[in-house]
Amino acid sequence: TLWSGKKFDFHGECDLVMLSNDDFMNGLGMHVHVRTKIEDFYSYIEAVAVKIGDDVFEVQGGMNTEDKYLINGVESGPLRFDAAFTIAEKYINDYKQIEVRVDDKDHGGQIKLNFKLRNFMGIRFDHDTLQEISVANFGSSSGLMGDYETGLKLGRDGEVIEDTNAFAMAWQVGPEDPVLLSPKEGSVQHPDKCKMPSTTSRRLKAGAITEEEARSTCAGAVELEDCIFDVVATNTADVAKDYID
Repeated sequence: TLWSGKKFDFHGECDLVMLSNDDFMNGLGMHVHVRTKIEDFYSYIEAVAVKIGDDVFEVQGGMNTEDKYLINGVESGPLRFDAAFTIAEKYINDYKQIEVRVDDKDHGGQIKLNFKLRNFMGIRFDHDTLQEISVANFGSSSGLMGDYETGLKLGRDGEVIEDTNAFAMAWQVGPEDPVLLSPKEGSVQHPDKCKMPSTTSRRLKAGAITEEEARSTCAGAVELEDCIFDVVATNTADVAKDYID
């Protein structure tokens, strides 16, 4: 999802830069990377790592695997007493969410990153808070969330990239990026390019689920539009179970 709220599909497998901003919190810095994995003809997030200041918080899970978290590479490790963020757990519709909170003392607010631990892991910024303090902290961000001011998909050189796959591949984690995600045997790493599924679009799969069918399947979902998007993108009705209590 771009800063503008517009969603797009990318079903490749690799490590990707979701957000990179050295200016966050007056130079403290924030970097968010995701690791995707192909399942049949689509991919899902199996790990997310966020670096704020000198500390890295990583969450691994998804697709019926046991969720776990790491702090500075140590599984279930302690957070340093002087870390720039705090961590809290909460449950919504029986699904665990881990919330990373950063206090913005300059603007009198708080920024929250929500890690949603379902079969399809996700990460979301608290946009209600961002409305007040977002420009100061995220105005110069780059990565898969696009340009903050315009919502455009920009590559590393600042040029617009219309093609979704080309845009995502431009933000594959490379040697110029910090190392956030834990090593995993078999994961696609630079200089190898992102692996793509043999069927690159759910529209090429026989019996593709339409948006209208997905809306019916997702009836009652707390996050209706996200549910519809995932059902259509994966062509899998069972995905709706993650969104319905």
